[in-house]
Amino acid sequence: MSGVDARPVVPPTRPRAVACGFCSHPYIQPCTAETEAACPNMIWLRGAAQQSTRHHYIPQFYLRRWAGEDDKVCEFSRPYKNKIYRQRVYPIQTGFKDRLYETPGVPRSIAQQVEDKFMSPVDNFAAKALDIIEADVGKTQNDAERRSAWSLFLMSLMTRMPEDLVALTQVVEDDWKRILPHLRERYSANRKSDDPETIEEFIEKKDPDYIGRWVMDDLRDLTDHEGIGQALTAMRWSVVVTLDDAPPFLTSDRPLYMSKTFSEPGCYLTLPIGPHRLFVAANTEEVERMFKDRPPKDLAQEVNSQVAKQAVKYVYGLDHSELEFVDKLISSDRPPRLMERLLDRRRQGRAHASKGPRVASK
Repeated sequence: MSGVDARPVVPPTRPRAVACGFCSHPYIQPCTAETEAACPNMIWLRGAAQQSTRHHYIPQFYLRRWAGEDDKVCEFSRPYKNKIYRQRVYPIQTGFKDRLYETPGVPRSIAQQVEDKFMSPVDNFAAKALDIIEADVGKTQNDAERRSAWSLFLMSLMTRMPEDLVALTQVVEDDWKRILPHLRERYSANRKSDDPETIEEFIEKKDPDYIGRWVMDDLRDLTDHEGIGQALTAMRWSVVVTLDDAPPFLTSDRPLYMSKTFSEPGCYLTLPIGPHRLFVAANTEEVERMFKDRPPKDLAQEVNSQVAKQAVKYVYGLDHSELEFVDKLISSDRPPRLMERLLDRRRQGRAHASKGPRVASK
């Protein structure tokens, strides 16, 4: 049993038991916390190390690059409309949401697998890749493993945020509504006398968390999207280093900036990777050179404006010296996220399709 099958449970004509991959017992419906508790083959899993429930959408290894001698970063936020707040926090204290990547409707022993076996390894491998990128980005040119690890991390920054999961949930719910008429027909044809009247009632009774599991499955697939990964890996990578007396780069809870779509020649991505280091991925040498030739003060102001404007809750810096700057720009111009654009395109496509072909009037 995968334990995290995303699609809703629809009764087949002849239910067929499948062996559970975790406990080896046969099952028809996915295991639940109750069935797990009664399963003797799961005892060994109950003694395993506690799984994480604090899920950082802004990884700690990344934020530590702005930490001072107190091991804290300066966090700017505006929880209320009028006043900007600043405080020094440890990276573990910010940029997280408890159980953000939890898979619902599965045993507790596997509920945090998206965090523990996907997001956490993504961050760990990215941290190692970043050490090499920072020391000598040219060494990654022929290092497929490190280049892939860093590309996957960049993709995760496009898909792992709380609002990304909200948009992805809406995509999944739209897909469910689209296939629902077909499933209703199947259910009606195969329904037994003691089954609920409708498929909606059946699923609510047997598998109420199917949407949540579907979302978690799709999150991993989209984060590790082959086409986007190849596009990122093929770009020109560089690191712009500014002197210590130059204005430091800020970062935020939405630190990755993408100028255009990957297919456009002028496309570039920027990600501050420290107070005086900026990672740049560009499609052309001309765009890459543009960043290297910019005066440090102008470059810092442009990058800091981008990361502050698209922030949702938090902007981070070395200290509170940029308080006035952040106060003016925080969350003032947030462009649509990848997931939000995906949702919008799919809805527009379906709306266009639903209109059908035009019939010329006579």
